Amino acid sequence: MSDVLRTVENGLMTLTLNRADKLNALSFECFKDFAAAIDYATAHTSEIGCVLIKGAGRSFCAGNDLGGLGSVFNEADSSRFRSDTVERLASLPMPVVAQVQGHCLTGGLELALAADIIIAGESAKFGDTHGKWDLVPVWGLSQRLPRRVGRAKALEMSFSGRFYSGRDAETMGLANFCVPDAELEAAVQSFIKDVLANSWRSSRAIKKLVDDTDGMPLKAGLAHEVHRSEGMGPETKERLARMRK
Repeated sequence: MSDVLRTVENGLMTLTLNRADKLNALSFECFKDFAAAIDYATAHTSEIGCVLIKGAGRSFCAGNDLGGLGSVFNEADSSRFRSDTVERLASLPMPVVAQVQGHCLTGGLELALAADIIIAGESAKFGDTHGKWDLVPVWGLSQRLPRRVGRAKALEMSFSGRFYSGRDAETMGLANFCVPDAELEAAVQSFIKDVLANSWRSSRAIKKLVDDTDGMPLKAGLAHEVHRSEGMGPETKERLARMRK
């Protein structure tokens, strides 16, 4: 069975880390499965309006499979392939949502940070333990975490290796919101239903505008929006007509 299960239904691609016995630690096979799913999603934007990443069992992802660390130095199993895969996941044109319960540590945190939206259960345990293993991030954490929570809080997390709850993550802006674990699945599905009910073209275009202007001064970003916005779409008139009924 695949290390990452993939389903596509009603516009949603769900990618489920399927190594519950190992707290969904990331194997090389996980990244191959993610890469294949990314290829599919990129080629089927008319079929997929949102991507959900989740973990089977009680954890989202405990990080990289430390038992396989030695293999990252092999050409066929390089850390560059893994970092490229995380970057490709973050760069998918449609919204990406991470559903986080239990462990979300180090490599697992980097995976969650590739999502546009993080929804956490109260049991979530976020942490960066690179320092514990004398490692330095290569999957984007040093760039994405400060952009989510600010430089000082990101360095606090990395320097200390401490764990932060789902509520902590919500407070610091790491998670968009946090709900009781028993409500997590329903909250995620409710949010995704709202996403899919909107124009998929619009969501893709808004994400592209935000990504393309990241780091620009405000005036440059505003000019980019004026000149590059896709504006009104083919569904606009129909959607307005439905609203007026």
